[in-house]
Amino acid sequence: MTVLGEAEYRGALLEKLFEESAELREAAATEVAEEIADMLEVLRAIATLHGHEWADIEKAAEVKRAERGAFLERVYLEG
Repeated sequence: MTVLGEAEYRGALLEKLFEESAELREAAATEVAEEIADMLEVLRAIATLHGHEWADIEKAAEVKRAERGAFLERVYLEG
């Protein structure tokens, strides 16, 4: 077991996020929820590392949704 310094930890979390993203991309329909859960845990750790409470992240997401809409409408903005 190795305890990482802050910079190493941040790098490891970002690598893990990319890894989990690739796994989500390749996941069968029955595995999607599990892969999203893995990504969520990594994102929570990144938020905590940077001093953010998860509730603050959710609030920021709500503001962005109100300003820009959500991906649920399947609209793709170019540029």
